[in-house]
Amino acid sequence: MTSLFPDKVVVKIGIKKYETKIVSGKHQWIADEPEDLQGTDLGPNPNQLLASSLGACTAITIRMYADRKSMPLDEVTVELTIDKVSPEDHTITRVVHLSGNLSDAERERLIQVANACPVHKLLSGKITIETKSA
Repeated sequence: MTSLFPDKVVVKIGIKKYETKIVSGKHQWIADEPEDLQGTDLGPNPNQLLASSLGACTAITIRMYADRKSMPLDEVTVELTIDKVSPEDHTITRVVHLSGNLSDAERERLIQVANACPVHKLLSGKITIETKSA
């Protein structure tokens, strides 16, 4: 089994509803819940973090490909929503906006490349979550 990143992601929550501290390597960020769910709204909620992972990976993958192919891509904007279809089924809608003097063929190729981002592949594949007590 190969790890996708060298540092563990460590998540801690204390008694303060629902401020959650996340650390990985030298990076730190916060997740929280909105005030209407008794949180303090200090950061994105877990679903927003998940969507942001897919959005960031999509944008970075497109940028890398465009750079390698010397495409005139100025900016990538990715908008994401997660909709609950049923208790077990969800739909993530991803809208990719490409800015730059791109041909129709380049635009089409960059949209195809979006599906090659590692987080897209992870979320589209079989996921097994093992929970262990320490």
